[in-house]
Amino acid sequence: MQKQEEVLSRLRQILDIFLRDNFSTTNNVYFEKLLTHIKAKENVYVLQAPFIIDWVDKCMTMVMEDFNKIHPKVISFMLNLTSYLASNEWMIVRLRELDIVGRTITFLKSGDLQFSPSIKLGGIRLMKSVACFSMGLAFMKIHRTWTLLIQYSNNDHTLYVVREARQVLYEILYKSCDKLHDKAVTLEILAEIMKPIHDNLYKTTDPEVQERIHINVDDNELLHKISATLDLLSYVLQQTLVHEERTMLISLMKEYHDFEITIWKLIDMTHNPYFMEKIFTTLSSYYFALLTHEKLLNPDVTEPPEQFTDFGLSFFNLMKFFITRRDGVGFVKMAELNHILWKKLGARAPKEIIIQHERVSFENQLILFHMLPLLFSMKYAQRQADEASRTELFDAYVLKLMEMSCEQTFRMCYSMRDAFFTPEGVAGGLFTPELANKCIHSILSLEHVLDREQAITVCQALLYVLREVVALSALGNSGQDDCHSVSSAGSAGSIYRDLYPRGTELVVNDPKVLHSVMVGLRTLIERFKITWKESVETIGLVNCLAFVLENTNMDARCTVQALKLVQLAVEHFLSPNMALLVDNLQGSALVCLGPIIVKRMHDTTWEVRDTTLELTTSIASISRIKFPAFQQFLIDAKIPPIVYEMAKNDSESYVRASAFKCLSQMVSINLLWENCLSQLDLVDHLLYVLYRDNDDLVRAEAVNTLMKIYEHRKIHQKYKNTLFSTLNYCVVGDHHSEVKLNALVFWRREFFRQFSNQGMIDGVFPTVTFSKEQKKIVTLTEKEIQTSIAKVFGEVQQYGYFGIIIKCLREEVSVEVLEIIVRGLKLMNEKFERFKGIMEEVELRSPPPSDEQCSSFTFKPQEPTPHSSSGRSSPMNPNKADEIIEGILNSQDAQLLETAFQTQMQINDEDDEKRHLDEFYYKQFAMPYRKFLVELKTIDLDNLIKQQEERFECIENFTSLLDDILCAIKHDDANIISDCY
Repeated sequence: MQKQEEVLSRLRQILDIFLRDNFSTTNNVYFEKLLTHIKAKENVYVLQAPFIIDWVDKCMTMVMEDFNKIHPKVISFMLNLTSYLASNEWMIVRLRELDIVGRTITFLKSGDLQFSPSIKLGGIRLMKSVACFSMGLAFMKIHRTWTLLIQYSNNDHTLYVVREARQVLYEILYKSCDKLHDKAVTLEILAEIMKPIHDNLYKTTDPEVQERIHINVDDNELLHKISATLDLLSYVLQQTLVHEERTMLISLMKEYHDFEITIWKLIDMTHNPYFMEKIFTTLSSYYFALLTHEKLLNPDVTEPPEQFTDFGLSFFNLMKFFITRRDGVGFVKMAELNHILWKKLGARAPKEIIIQHERVSFENQLILFHMLPLLFSMKYAQRQADEASRTELFDAYVLKLMEMSCEQTFRMCYSMRDAFFTPEGVAGGLFTPELANKCIHSILSLEHVLDREQAITVCQALLYVLREVVALSALGNSGQDDCHSVSSAGSAGSIYRDLYPRGTELVVNDPKVLHSVMVGLRTLIERFKITWKESVETIGLVNCLAFVLENTNMDARCTVQALKLVQLAVEHFLSPNMALLVDNLQGSALVCLGPIIVKRMHDTTWEVRDTTLELTTSIASISRIKFPAFQQFLIDAKIPPIVYEMAKNDSESYVRASAFKCLSQMVSINLLWENCLSQLDLVDHLLYVLYRDNDDLVRAEAVNTLMKIYEHRKIHQKYKNTLFSTLNYCVVGDHHSEVKLNALVFWRREFFRQFSNQGMIDGVFPTVTFSKEQKKIVTLTEKEIQTSIAKVFGEVQQYGYFGIIIKCLREEVSVEVLEIIVRGLKLMNEKFERFKGIMEEVELRSPPPSDEQCSSFTFKPQEPTPHSSSGRSSPMNPNKADEIIEGILNSQDAQLLETAFQTQMQINDEDDEKRHLDEFYYKQFAMPYRKFLVELKTIDLDNLIKQQEERFECIENFTSLLDDILCAIKHDDANIISDCY
């Protein structure tokens, strides 16, 4: 109760300050924070305080008297606060008594232009809260608030104002029509919305003469005004599709505004493609709304529910219009819009519909229209007689497209072909790379709503377009005969160029289209998990991409996408069953990948090198178990040494990190390790990187690589001290949390390895095990288990594990690092709390601690950070340096400066010679187990993480926020007084 009184007292003080004549603030964030706390559930008592509504009344009175007296942010704050009050139905009565809402509407209508968007948004939110209650709707009817909402929806306001104004307007419109059945108000709102169209569509020259003439065509001001109205109408119509209940709004539009004809008349006003798009968006939305509420949701409908002839013909008329206007981009956009609207119908949409007595899938027609301009580029040149099987595949795909289509779709396809193409080539440059790109991007924008079968159909089309690229490239390279070329000889050029339609090869050869095709393929294959079982055409994907990648003139963007697609093909289209039948890759296009990978690893663009390493990582990963033939493939191409050189010497940090990631996959493969990697100084370089490299990502990947080597291979005994010293340094000395996390995971693996060596299996000690020390099978007693655990704890204690854990718990700020430490500690306590004598065993088997460690556990850094030179001998003392400088000034002898420079270079050389951390760095963290437990009990682990989370999320309580606001206001006042000029 005392806390609530403190909050209310401070809040009352702040609200009074807001109404001062000279109030000003430079910190607008406090208003948002204050509103967030006020509307929180735990602070509901604030809105119930009587002084809140009294303050709102006082503020509104001052605003009505003189708008300039109150700071605009305070007005916005007041309107938002009132919207929270209006969410309580009992408070509505009090607001009505004070006429708060009425004065707000009057105020907002009085001076629209001078109000900031935040004030308008606050007013809209107040209307939204009031509209939730029937009393509020009646009040808004009296004040005709929809005129203000329509104004906010149509004029040049911010996105947030327009969006929320439309939402509230639709809510009022829907409730008036279908909940209150107030037809007069509904028609009045609709008339207000349609007014700009009716006023500007026609004008009458003589009131007595009924003849009407059209107004100016493509008048910018007029198009701008009507465009906003069309956007609002499209929003209202599409909102009716989302609602599950039937609405009479559509019938009223049809009956009183002759909606379809009215919107169609706008076509004669413009040739502007953007305005045209808005017109047809509104028409399409109307057709779908009409279909939904007059057919699908109408209980009185008599004809079969799948009878969509009227709807289908309306849709095809829209599509035909774009063909007659030769607008390919508009054609594709309209297919995309209709697909989105069809998906809005959800379960109400039938799988198949009937159009002119023909049963078809409407979505399939939409997909065909999406792809239609792109399909014109698919000719499929038959290069050799032995490629008849490929031609059969193409014919089968074309037959599949024909089976998906209906008669109206066929007519549309032929109409578009005749409009866009002539026997001599593309008509008027209508089929362009931009149009082909739009087709692909349109399809990808719908990836979240596509059905699997449709996605496969699109994927097959993109594969055939990719084949066209290879076929065209092969025309100028007909003498070449290798494992991945499409053909080798013949009169292919003439055969290809004689195919109708002509001119599309310019589009297919465009790098932007090639890039889009490969992005589309990768997106669809990844999202829908398409394999060779669904699309046989994918089998030749690697062949095509190998041909594409050999083109040295291809830009970097296309090369990167081609490499990513090869990686995807390797992962998706290599059957695991085939791996059992082959032990090498001879005779397949995969053989050609070796030289290509090597070449691309030396590319001048780092993105290409990085993507090539990702491909190599994927190949190494699947070669371990799924496809062992790739192991010899990597060895034959001499790829592992190249990857290691890239990890050491590449100038780009991302590439070095990817190289280490690739090596971490390779080190676990015996064949690669024995033939290549074991001869390299991997461990030495990794330890150097962890101590010396400046890039966080590289160090993080280096820890993982080192962990893989430690897990699968033996690290030489000479590196053991340096290894654990470096690990400890990564945990406590590295500033990057991912490096710390990976180093802690390494320590956890060391625990598992130690316990595994002691006989633990799957987290438990068995009753019987084989003893390496005694060379026989022994029965494990509880005493022997304690001894085994003590050996492990003694080992990790010696190398400083307990010390770095306590240091992290005391000093670490990263929540992720603390969570992994706390999780590990809780797991360790759960496992071993039942072993009572474990502490004595550990102390018995641990080396005796030094006097310093026994007296007090303090961390004294014995090794400087990599970029610090403290603790190292200086090449010259300050006096010597002063002598050299004086000598230069006196004698102007350049040789003295050269000598000083050489001395400085010797420092750097000496600095570089120290490759690794001091191998005994770990000793400063050697903490006895008993001391570790004592230190651990002084730390509240759960509260520690909670405090860090609150610190990072900037969580503050209401009282402290109010104190901060008061301090900020006093500070602003002090600045105003002091800054008199």
